[in-house]
Amino acid sequence: MRPRGTITSRSAGSYRIRYSLGRDPVSGKRRFGTATIRGSRRQAEKELIRLLRSVDTGEHVDPSRLTVGEWLGAWLKALEISPKAKERYAEVVRCHLKPALGQVQLTKLMPIQIQEAYASFRGTRGPLSPLTRRYIHVVLRSALARAVEQQLLARNPADIFRKHLPKVERKEISTLTVEQSTQLLKSLREKHIYWPVLLALTTGMRRGEILALRWRNVDFARGMLRVVQSLEQTNRIIRFKDCKTGKNRAITLPQFAVDELRQHKAQQAEALLRLGIRQSGETLVCCREDGEAKWPRSLTREFAALRSGVRFHDLRHSHATQLLADGVHPKIAQERLGHSTITMTMDLYSHVTETMQSDAAARLDIAFRRSW
Repeated sequence: MRPRGTITSRSAGSYRIRYSLGRDPVSGKRRFGTATIRGSRRQAEKELIRLLRSVDTGEHVDPSRLTVGEWLGAWLKALEISPKAKERYAEVVRCHLKPALGQVQLTKLMPIQIQEAYASFRGTRGPLSPLTRRYIHVVLRSALARAVEQQLLARNPADIFRKHLPKVERKEISTLTVEQSTQLLKSLREKHIYWPVLLALTTGMRRGEILALRWRNVDFARGMLRVVQSLEQTNRIIRFKDCKTGKNRAITLPQFAVDELRQHKAQQAEALLRLGIRQSGETLVCCREDGEAKWPRSLTREFAALRSGVRFHDLRHSHATQLLADGVHPKIAQERLGHSTITMTMDLYSHVTETMQSDAAARLDIAFRRSW
């Protein structure tokens, strides 16, 4: 019986596999596939067995004929990430990568083709922002890195651009002062949006974390709450998921916020009871009038309609800025915000630390002058 595959040593640690794909249904000629394996001969033998099995089951894709577009589709399908992240990756593939590179044969993709594609990208309002262009690169590089792992490519042609990506200029953060925050809360006192705004300004919680907060996670006796989940929205669904860093955190509330939330809980219980719904520990603190979860984007649109001059996410920035400006230790701010490291907190709010530097220098000046 004629062997269906062969393994040939090319150099130390490199093997070339040639395997049968059966006969061409039109010409009747035998077809063969090839692959290069880096590793031991034993690994090459395992890969040959895998490839022959995929041919037998009809799952085989000939690497020599696979296009970038086909690989991107297969990569997305197998990707195990959150629905929201997968939706964003799919949008990048659909709107940018497939139109520019989809027809290119994967094994023949060259850096110059990627460079030309990057230069051609445009949005509906003109050239893409540096941040968007870097994000597109992350998606392409990740997809090609997986192709290298699957030994469809010998190297990643996108790696060369790692040090040549457009620089992202950090935008100045918009924040509210304590006085402005107070005025905003007073203006919303009789509105349903008051509660998420109150939590954002007094805890620094993210939008999804606020909308996922349940009454069982609010400890009135100790004056604190626990952030254990976040609410995520894609184009079609909303779902509860773990917090961004994967860690739960406790946040101590100012006493006025404790009093406000206690009143809110009582009023919410009465309103739900009129609808025949009994409030429980699982009830969401900030929800729709019928007790169901509020879609995150609807909260953003509702807040934007207020024309307050800031975004809803800027309320989180306002909380952090107010803490640091008032002399609260950055480590405490990091814990309240749920940042993975204190470095992230200090980098993000460097505009506040500059003022803190000035204050520190002024205090040193006073101390030295007293003892001079």
